Amino acid sequence: MASRKRSAGIAVTGVAALAVCAGLFSWWNTNLLGEAEFCEGVVNSADMGAVLDTQGRLSTVWSKGGEVPEVACGVKRESKFLGEESMEVTLTTAVREPDFQFQTHVWKNPSTMSYFSKGGTGAVSDERGWVLLPDACRDKVGSIYPARQHPKSDEVTVVEAVMNQGTADRAALARMLVRAAQRIADDAGCGTGDSPEVPEIKNPSDLSATDAAAVCQIPGFRIPQDALVRGEAEIGKEQTTGSIPGAWSCGLDLSGSAGAKIWFSAAPGSYVADGTLLNSDGFKDIPGVEGKVDWYRKAVVLKCGTKNVYFSMRWSTEYYDVDPAEGISRAMLQSFVNASGKQYQCPTAKLN
Repeated sequence: MASRKRSAGIAVTGVAALAVCAGLFSWWNTNLLGEAEFCEGVVNSADMGAVLDTQGRLSTVWSKGGEVPEVACGVKRESKFLGEESMEVTLTTAVREPDFQFQTHVWKNPSTMSYFSKGGTGAVSDERGWVLLPDACRDKVGSIYPARQHPKSDEVTVVEAVMNQGTADRAALARMLVRAAQRIADDAGCGTGDSPEVPEIKNPSDLSATDAAAVCQIPGFRIPQDALVRGEAEIGKEQTTGSIPGAWSCGLDLSGSAGAKIWFSAAPGSYVADGTLLNSDGFKDIPGVEGKVDWYRKAVVLKCGTKNVYFSMRWSTEYYDVDPAEGISRAMLQSFVNASGKQYQCPTAKLN
């Protein structure tokens, strides 16, 4: 009899130990009884879990906001025992120049981004993404991290996400950004009142050989011969993303020892906040047409029909280092605007 009781006691202890282990396993490797919302309530666990798509528990690393429309937060997903790689994302409201996505080296390679074709104005990659807040929010929402800041007359507010660990599914990242932006705008009293659409994105093409007579697959677009350096920077391969007449970008991987890159981008006004960009001091009138050029940022805005269209060019540091011919920047931008402008039904503009 005693041995039976002892066996029963051992069995109960074993079951209890298994239950504890199962509970710990669920706690560390699932979101059972975990946080339902993140980033001061602007992202739910389903959307966050789709971005941090690995085994493990979702948890807030840090978070700012709550009493203001702006947010800044870090969220991670990690597991115990399963050996899965941890994932972590930072989500913030941020103040930027309207064409930051085409100009800044932080965002790098605009031709590798997936631009929204529906459901908002923004773009995503495997590592980061952004979505533009409504224009009505410019006076109400800024940034809070690392310091509180509201946009100036030539700046806009966006919601950004950056993957600190791991890579994200682009569609999931776009969906989280759009929904977070809608929640932030609604909380600030500048939302549209509509339910956010599920964003549609257009992924970039594969690298392909560049046609010297139709660079970036634009008929008549040629790189001036003086822009090329034999053995160092010659016609090579290209990658495009987006679509004309929407937001579009092309990256040229020049062949040769320099490893140089050149990016060309174009977008209707809504992608660069229309008139907001033109408040920048660098833009000067182009004689004979309704348009402006900023040679420092290598950007042009033309009135094409009823809307403004933005065109820009950016070089990698390696291309600067090959010491291209003097004045080639103007010749190359002129060639790009001449050819791509036809695709957007723009007037011919002689850049000054």
